[in-house]
Amino acid sequence: MRGLLTPFRFLNVKGRPNVEFWLTQTIILASTIAGVYFASFAGFQIAVDFDRYQSMSDVSNLEKSLEAEFTDNIEKVETWIADYPKAPMTWHAQKLVPREAHKLDDMVWQTMRYSDRTLEVNPKVLTGVRRFYGDIEAQMTVLFMQQNANGYARKAMAKMKTIVAEARKDVLPLLQSDIKRLDEELAGMTH
Repeated sequence: MRGLLTPFRFLNVKGRPNVEFWLTQTIILASTIAGVYFASFAGFQIAVDFDRYQSMSDVSNLEKSLEAEFTDNIEKVETWIADYPKAPMTWHAQKLVPREAHKLDDMVWQTMRYSDRTLEVNPKVLTGVRRFYGDIEAQMTVLFMQQNANGYARKAMAKMKTIVAEARKDVLPLLQSDIKRLDEELAGMTH
């Protein structure tokens, strides 16, 4: 019998079987493996939550910047519409360089082309803002092509008024509600 147990001599300490020693070593090994697994799982979950928080924060900041720029541009176009009847030649006299005097601020909108987070913004907001900029630019081109305040110029101003009203009614509230929703979600993640 002793010859059969020779290969298992490592289980013996000082010639006696030491089951307690090997049992504790097995428990230590199992608890180490389980601890590493649970710690890595918790770390992974924290990393995922942080990435989600960072993404939402970036989109929220992007939308807030876009909202500020978009609101300023709506107000600027409303001012142009109100001032046009008083001084139409500022739009038509080539020596006054009307294109330079009547420009929308679009730094945020242009910068969004290079942002990784742009396509995370609500598509309806992106479409609405894009249409606003494009439609206003088209009407401004019509105005700049006219030599005086004729019927085409008045129609272009009327269309600009409609474009601004639609932007105020449809796009701006949607953008503001998205910002509010993101801010609420971010606040919920931090508590």
